[in-house]
Amino acid sequence: MHQNRLRSVPIGVRLAETLRDRIVRGSIPAGTHLVEDRVAEEFDVSRGPVRDALRILSIEQLIEPVGRRGLRVIGLGPDGIRDLYAVRRGLETVAVTEVCRARAEGGLGPLHRSVETMRGSTGDVDAFATSDLAFHRALYETSGNRRLLALWEQIEPLFACILAITNSIDGDLEPVVVDHSTLLEVIASGDERRAVDVLEKHLDGSRRRIITALEQVWAHSDGS
Repeated sequence: MHQNRLRSVPIGVRLAETLRDRIVRGSIPAGTHLVEDRVAEEFDVSRGPVRDALRILSIEQLIEPVGRRGLRVIGLGPDGIRDLYAVRRGLETVAVTEVCRARAEGGLGPLHRSVETMRGSTGDVDAFATSDLAFHRALYETSGNRRLLALWEQIEPLFACILAITNSIDGDLEPVVVDHSTLLEVIASGDERRAVDVLEKHLDGSRRRIITALEQVWAHSDGS
């Protein structure tokens, strides 16, 4: 992470990133009780940023309240990933449909640039994940539907975490580039029905790839 970004990102957000990564990897296993004071002590921060981080993770459904003051880790198993992708498919289907209807070649520039960046960064998993997410964010932005974009922004950090882990395991990212390039080509043609079909196949493939990769991570996690 760039030093300037480290200074600009609130402590609570950075703490949420760390805890999210541990939860997704299974190093903080489902069922673990999180206590504000203990988290604050471990990371040497005040309780304010801890509350901010835990609030973010609660919104993402990675943790849940238990009792009056405690929080318990839900985790993210295969069922959780399937639920997450079901939500994403609903949102992104609307976005793709709206982009097809209002398409203008100039307006697809951010999508084209994201695909080219992906193509040039298959050897850099972090850069690849960033450009992958940039493509999908561009879909929501190009749709012109601000509420749709706001909903995507709630789940985007979780997808960023998942992709960073998955891409570090996946040895061949070229098929992912091809998937995005094909989707963009169909969107540019304005064929709504085919674009939705290609999107669904892309998301189904992404879901299966992620579950396969994370199952490898979970198999080696000792919960410590």
